[in-house]
Amino acid sequence: METEDDRTDEITGVFLHRLPEDTWWWSDEMFRLFGYEADAVTPTAKLLRGHIHAEDQPRLDSALEHGRTTGNPFSCYLRVVGATDTERSVVLVGDGRAGDDGEVVVLRGFAVDVTTSVQEEARRTADSDIDRARVSQQDIDLARGVLMALYGVDPDIAMRVLRRHSQHANVKLRALARSVCEAAPTAPGRPQHDLHQRIASVLYPDRD
Repeated sequence: METEDDRTDEITGVFLHRLPEDTWWWSDEMFRLFGYEADAVTPTAKLLRGHIHAEDQPRLDSALEHGRTTGNPFSCYLRVVGATDTERSVVLVGDGRAGDDGEVVVLRGFAVDVTTSVQEEARRTADSDIDRARVSQQDIDLARGVLMALYGVDPDIAMRVLRRHSQHANVKLRALARSVCEAAPTAPGRPQHDLHQRIASVLYPDRD
C-alpha cells in the first residue's frame, strides 16, 4: 500500500531551529526534500540557504528574520535545488517561540513540497481521513481556515500541514482539528494577538 513517504512529489518536512545554540533539527522528510539520506549531513542555516534558488534567498532571509525578531507566523514560497540538482517548489511556514525573557529562542515549522498540484490528492486523503476518523466537515474546514489565516497560505497547504502534523505527532486528525478549533476563539479580556501562541501550543505540544 502506498504511503505519503512513498510519494516523492508530496514531501512535507518538519524543522526546528534553536537560536541560543544555533542548532537545527530536520525530520527525515526534510533531508529528503534537499536530496539527502536522513542524517547524512548536519543541518545548518548555511546548508539550508545554499539549496535555495539565488533569486529566492532574500525571501528566505526575510521570512526567517521576521520569525527570529517577532516570533510571529511567517510563510514564503521558495525554489529548492536538491543535492542532485532537482528543483522543487516549496512553501515554508513556521513561527517562533519566546523564552521567559520574551526573546525568541526557537523557530519551528514545516516545508511543504508543492511542485505538483496536490489539490485532488489532498481532497481524497482528507475525505479518507474523515471517513476513518469520522471527522466532521465543519471541524476540518474550521481548522484549515485557522491555519490559512494564521500563515497566509491556501487551503491545500493548510490541509497538508494538518495532515503532516497528525502523522508526525501520532495524533488523530479528528482530535487535532478539534484542538485547533478550540484554541482559536479569543476569550473575553484576552488579547487577539496571542492567537498564534495558542495554535502553536496545539501544533507543537512537546517541542520547545
